[in-house]
Amino acid sequence: MKVAKLAHGLDRVLFNPGIHWLQDQRTGIYNYDPHLRRVLDVDLFDYSALPPYLTSSRDEELLQITKRQKRKYCGSTSSMTGLLSHCYYLLSRWKEPELKGFSPSFKDMPTGFSEGAKLPASIMLRYQPDGFYAIDADKSHDGEPDNTNYVLASLGKSLEKFLTVPPEEYAMYERVNSWKLTDEARNQPEAYHYAETSKFLMRSQLDCEDPRLPNRTFDLKTRATVSIRNDRANYPEGSGYQIRFALGQWESFEREYWDMVRAAFLKYNFQVRIGHMDGIFVAYHNTAEIFGFQYISLEELNLRLFGSNEMGDQAYYMSLGLLERILDAATSRLPDETLAITLETRSGRNSMSVIVESTTSAAIVQFDVQMDRYLNDALVRGPVDFTVCHKKSDDVPWEDIMQGRYEEQLREVKWHVEYCITPRLDLSEEKVRSNLQEIRARQRLMRTMCLPNVDMLNERESHRIEVLSKKKGALQRFLRERENGSAMGMPLAPGQQTTRQLIQRKGYLDLEKKGAKTPSSAIRWLRFPDATTKRIRELSQQGHERARQKGAEPAAPTVYQPL
Repeated sequence: MKVAKLAHGLDRVLFNPGIHWLQDQRTGIYNYDPHLRRVLDVDLFDYSALPPYLTSSRDEELLQITKRQKRKYCGSTSSMTGLLSHCYYLLSRWKEPELKGFSPSFKDMPTGFSEGAKLPASIMLRYQPDGFYAIDADKSHDGEPDNTNYVLASLGKSLEKFLTVPPEEYAMYERVNSWKLTDEARNQPEAYHYAETSKFLMRSQLDCEDPRLPNRTFDLKTRATVSIRNDRANYPEGSGYQIRFALGQWESFEREYWDMVRAAFLKYNFQVRIGHMDGIFVAYHNTAEIFGFQYISLEELNLRLFGSNEMGDQAYYMSLGLLERILDAATSRLPDETLAITLETRSGRNSMSVIVESTTSAAIVQFDVQMDRYLNDALVRGPVDFTVCHKKSDDVPWEDIMQGRYEEQLREVKWHVEYCITPRLDLSEEKVRSNLQEIRARQRLMRTMCLPNVDMLNERESHRIEVLSKKKGALQRFLRERENGSAMGMPLAPGQQTTRQLIQRKGYLDLEKKGAKTPSSAIRWLRFPDATTKRIRELSQQGHERARQKGAEPAAPTVYQPL
């Protein structure tokens, strides 16, 4: 299996820490190929030309390896990182990420993990005929239901291809050109790394490699700006939001990094470790253009999350160990059947709730996980923080410790826990189901969105229709995929026109007035934006206005060349 490599000279980013601007804001000089700036519209890329994603229970190779290695559970990074995150919250008793060193404008910003990162995790633990279990993410309940995250999830696939192949090859994956792709190009197998513990067999997709890196492979992450993440339904207007500054609370790389530490670093850390990768390559974008790039090593992830590599190493193995025992408790109670499992460590609490449902009977049970934590055999009553064991180190400046200097002078920290996984037999079935519904309500928070600029949504869809109408068959296929759910788009906002209605208005196809109803999530639409959403909409509108005043890019933009 072939692992992709960065194209367009982007490998320079891997060996130069910090932010790499695509275009210098002061001089207008491009540091990388100018064609990288423009992002193809999310629905003009043909995702069916990429290998389909295989859940753990449908991956025959993963199942065969699990059987051969005699492991009890198998899963992928996407299905396991939510579970591992909640295990870590409990193990560390909600230790907050390290958010030192940011600009003063962040001093009043929320700290700790983001609300999205704290959402309860749900999986399907699917029993296999050979006696082991496959872990599939349960997308109907885990906070990313149906199509509410359609734009970001889809663009991630498109941009991964964009950053790793020449422009002419990427163009072949556009909807208007994908008919030219050979079967060989369409059926390229994905590259995977497999890791195992005493009971787990874990699969990680390998996005990219560079043999010069210590661990060779790394993950590709496409990070959308705050205007897109916080206002997903309004992404056409949000694409006006620019990254114009290095520092500051708004329109800056610093703001995106701050949010990423709180919302995504823990997930990224687990993904990198499962895949035995070196770090992550981040491309910052607003769904319409890319602003810059950054390489973040595993060591940097560790420093921001845990304060040290040592705590990061121990947190990973302890989280896996705790998850093994939780799944063992569930499968012992309800053996040899497929189970729906939801777990949650509530913010600030010293326990985890695990609710296990049978998919073949009415059986349901709740487990509570209680825990005491110790550092160097001393009971820890608050969050677990290895740095408290080092602060009295003589003659070692604290900043040097934080930067990883003089690690050999720091004494080893031993972290262990004592815990109990208790089935709540005192709770009635009715009470357990009531507890589960409370968790479901918290998961449904992601289904609340603010009413978007409907005119811009209709304008964006009309643009797609016009582009696709110029290629025979492309528009018919797009409409079919819209209505069968394979390219469903974001949930339709009140007043937004369907793709069929817009096509009929343009007269591009002879269609019946009524077609298949596009599948979508049940969304709670908010009429009035909160303060953050209001601010990012103002900045987005200003960005669109600046773009109109600036006009088109020069025909031959200037690219940096050494003198």
